[in-house]
Amino acid sequence: MIHPILLYGDPVLEQTSGDIPKNFPELLELVDDMYETMHKANGVGLSAIQIGIPYRIFVIEAHLDDFNFRDIFINPYIKREWGDKVKHAEGCLSVPQLTALVERQESIELEYYDLKWEKHVKTFSGFEARIIQHEYDHLQGKLYIDRLDKMWRAALETPLQLIKDREIEIPYLWKR
Repeated sequence: MIHPILLYGDPVLEQTSGDIPKNFPELLELVDDMYETMHKANGVGLSAIQIGIPYRIFVIEAHLDDFNFRDIFINPYIKREWGDKVKHAEGCLSVPQLTALVERQESIELEYYDLKWEKHVKTFSGFEARIIQHEYDHLQGKLYIDRLDKMWRAALETPLQLIKDREIEIPYLWKR
């Protein structure tokens, strides 16, 4: 089932997500719904909080040239970050039609569970690390625009206000 995506200005996006319980009965359905919602909106990642479900889970599926990355992250926690800080353009389904240069660490170590509740501790770098950090921020109640320097933030104030006022056209299902 496709869920409406919460947009910038919705206070739910500012909430910190809680751990999803191991006995959560609708986990498979939630994951399927998240992938379906993300695909319909042409995204590469989606956190449960973006569809109004305040649990620590996100899905990723990105295919770019020779880069293929698909995974489910349940109750993830970044254990450490290292490497150069790299700026790269980012966008977000909750901040539609806008992109900005966001600085993030090049590498991370992430602890998380998979659908079988098996624990993983893995290292990610490059685009994988960037996408994970972006989705992880959602679980912390942050959007990528919260990481922008003053110049970028000032440049985006007018379009952000249009999103907040719901005065833009969005080509996917979103919460009014």
